[in-house]
Amino acid sequence: MMMLFKLGLMFAKLCVFAFGGGYVMIPSLIKASEANHWATASELTDVVAIAGMTPGPVAVNAAVGFGYKVAGFPGAVASFLGIAVPCALIVIIVATFFFKIYAHPKVKAVLYGLRPVITGIILYAAVSIALKNSIIGAVPGKLIEKGFNISALGVNLFEVKSVVIVLTTFLFLKKTKIQPIFMIVGAGVLGVVIF
Repeated sequence: MMMLFKLGLMFAKLCVFAFGGGYVMIPSLIKASEANHWATASELTDVVAIAGMTPGPVAVNAAVGFGYKVAGFPGAVASFLGIAVPCALIVIIVATFFFKIYAHPKVKAVLYGLRPVITGIILYAAVSIALKNSIIGAVPGKLIEKGFNISALGVNLFEVKSVVIVLTTFLFLKKTKIQPIFMIVGAGVLGVVIF
């Protein structure tokens, strides 16, 4: 029962402080998970990948998937409630006032200040996931099996196949209107073939 309470509380905290969407909470989720020894970074990456390709908000999907991984169905429910209830309350409160003051120059200035920070947090999440999953900067013993790792002076810089997939995904999403679900499924199939 205590674990369910901790899961719900963790996601409630993440919800309250993860401004900018589901991907912003990933670094905090990784830290909280590792502190509680609930999941490894690679397991969390798998949860986030599944959350990103299933319908609905990434934050809620990741919470449910993570909760299920940690404590089964009760964990999924606790995590869902932890992230959904505070989120719903915050949105109701903000929506009540936001649209009345949205056009105010100070409010717009605050939003302009928040946008680069959110971008930085998402970029941090991406780099953190790449580091913890041995795509870049892997330490000996944690290199990707069947990977093609580029090293210099005894330091692993990056795994070529993974970086090519990252860059290809970025370019496809930037240049086409392809849905991310197709990129995720395609990368899964490609992973079976090349790894």
